Formats: sequence, structure tokens, C-alpha cells
Amino acid sequence: MTTPDVRARAAEAEAAKARFMTTLHTVQHRLSPKTVANDVKEGVKERAGDVASKSLALANQGVAQARAKPVTIAAIAVPIAVFLLRKPIARALAAALRRGKPTEARAASGELTPYEAARTSTAPAATPSTAARTADRPQPAEQGA
Repeated sequence: MTTPDVRARAAEAEAAKARFMTTLHTVQHRLSPKTVANDVKEGVKERAGDVASKSLALANQGVAQARAKPVTIAAIAVPIAVFLLRKPIARALAAALRRGKPTEARAASGELTPYEAARTSTAPAATPSTAARTADRPQPAEQGA
């Protein structure tokens, strides 16, 4: 081999080495954790924006449908709401029905515990100490005589 051939081949090798190093640095940059994380973050932002715009369009379409057919929406929504709120509704109805019955009748029928009966009675029970105190006091009719 002659000297110009060796020099030409050495120059080709240097050029190939420079291209390889450039490619290697590019690949290293693309595969660095920061770059991968930023790419994922940007992709998520784009997809979230797409999903948000699609869901907003769907919600607007649903509102338009609801305005156009309110009876249909009520026919669907009321049973769902009743199903979801069945326990609070049952408690409220039971309380409303209990309010109409007198306490003594409820206590006699066993619906009311003795504690609840004592708590809900309107007349306060006289204790021995209050009975003794009121017996010692002169009555208003006696004071004037």
C-alpha cells in the first residue's frame, strides 16, 4: 500500500469514528433518564389534553340531550338516586311514621325501649328530693289566709 492510500483510509476511519461518536452521544442523550421522563411527561400532557377536550365535548353533548329530553333523564336518574339513598330514605320514613304514634302506645307495642320512652316523655318524673322540698313550702293559697 502506498502512503496516499493509507492516509485516505485513515481519513475514512476518522470520519467513520466521528459519525459513530455523534450517533453514540445522540443515543445516550435520548436514553438518559431525564430525557425519557420529559418525553413521557409531554406525552401524558398531550393525551390528557385530548381526553379532557373529548370528555368536555361528551359532557356538552349529554347536557344538550338532557335539555332536549328531561323526562327521560328523570326516569333514569330518580331510580338510581333512590337506590343509592335507600337507607337514609328508609330511616327518614320510619322516623316520620313513629312521630305520629303516642309514646305510650309505642312503648307498649315494644317499638320503644324503656330508655327511649323515658327520654321522649314530656312530663318530668318527680324525684324524692324534689317532692320533699315542695311539701315543706307553704302553698300560695295558705300564705294569704
